[in-house]
Amino acid sequence: MPMIRRVLRRNSDPQKLPHRILGAAAVALMLALLPAALAAQAEGAAAGFIRSLGDTAVRELAPDDITPSQREAKFRELLHANFDLPRITRFVLGRYARRASAAEMSRFMALYEDLAVFSYAEMFGAYEGHVFKVRKELGAPGDKYVMVVSELSEASGKLAARLDWQLLVRDSGYAVVDIRVEGVSMAIAQRDEFTAVLDGNGGDMAALLKELTDTVRKLRDAHERGG
Repeated sequence: MPMIRRVLRRNSDPQKLPHRILGAAAVALMLALLPAALAAQAEGAAAGFIRSLGDTAVRELAPDDITPSQREAKFRELLHANFDLPRITRFVLGRYARRASAAEMSRFMALYEDLAVFSYAEMFGAYEGHVFKVRKELGAPGDKYVMVVSELSEASGKLAARLDWQLLVRDSGYAVVDIRVEGVSMAIAQRDEFTAVLDGNGGDMAALLKELTDTVRKLRDAHERGG
């Protein structure tokens, strides 16, 4: 996971970052937080979706006058509304997704969600005052996926991060399936991490699930101690 941590050190406070699996998801999940219900009809609709999404996320989740529990609850709610979690979890498990049982996949998806929520909801406070800008939309009518290029900057104008959003186009709108932070695909980075854990344990899903369960438990305990 060294590569992932290098990406995040350029974009957030390293003292707030868990050093376990899903390290890259802090920035990746940071802004995708509005209901994905905008119709994919007008030209530039994907860019408009991401612009509204990012602005609202920074405004609603970054302020420091909301409690960690409130931020986590909102984060979880909006995560479900905006990400295609089943698609993402299958992708990040790579070839092992085909070998996992339905029960293992269900458990993995729940743990994956918990990791994101307990690890990173509290990080939103660090982004109060940042400015989110959409630069361009890449894609053509009829494409299954489109990419939206965006930037997150400090109030001074200093660039904090470049975020490229990959969106799945649906009849009813969009769903986020990947984000590239400074050119690094979060989905691919996570797949590499999970694959390494599974390879090191002979493909045993139980070993991966145990590690994730232990990590989530520690994160939850830390949250409860912090109030």
